[in-house]
Amino acid sequence: MSSFGLALLLAASLAAVAWAFQSDAFRMRTMTISGASSGVRLAIEDMLAPGCAELQPGQVDCASGALGVNMLTLSGTDMERQLAKQLPLVKSAQVKAQLPNRLEISIAERQPEAAWLVGTETFRIADDGVVIDRIDRGSKDGLKVAIGQVAGEALKPGDHVDVEIIKAAEMLQERLPAEFGIAPKRIEYSPFDGLAVIGDQDFIAMFGPPRDLNVKMAELQRIVQLAQDKKTPLGFVDLRYKTPYFRTR
Repeated sequence: MSSFGLALLLAASLAAVAWAFQSDAFRMRTMTISGASSGVRLAIEDMLAPGCAELQPGQVDCASGALGVNMLTLSGTDMERQLAKQLPLVKSAQVKAQLPNRLEISIAERQPEAAWLVGTETFRIADDGVVIDRIDRGSKDGLKVAIGQVAGEALKPGDHVDVEIIKAAEMLQERLPAEFGIAPKRIEYSPFDGLAVIGDQDFIAMFGPPRDLNVKMAELQRIVQLAQDKKTPLGFVDLRYKTPYFRTR
């Protein structure tokens, strides 16, 4: 092939590439979303396909005047990272571009585990410790435990709470009534003093950091037995130190 023919072929190839990047033929017209709850699904649609119509849950079609991203320039990895960063309920996302103009998104969501109370605000915490969102103070259905923060910096969606705090609070909420007859009215956490349980008649038990709980529970059992032997109700127990301290009423 002559150099003139090669030049023509190269020019035609460049023109075709330029057309592909500038043409609407490869811009997103259809987006499908699977695995997402309605709130997350709508948030994704607002982020990636504003102005497009949801024909049915999880399927969006874009009119000619509101086409989405170009499939040829789309970075699935960047989009997955963006979804996980901006939507804390999204644990992971898989984005696939189906040429010429279809985008498929599969979502795995975090599972809400606990309510975290800070002042007048209540947050949902996921099972991996990620702060999901704010909720109404009375909307705790389906959450295993509620923990009140009494000191430290306020949280915001996207922050992270130590999972061990949540697991320890769940353990205390389950075992204290069953093994000690202590019904927690509140479970509180301070970054300085750790976990504390407030029970009936303002009984307080300080457990400290969420570690060695089995040892602390054994010490509590011994103290409860001492109080029962003396027939005096417990008022305060401090299990944060090597030598526990307690007061009766």
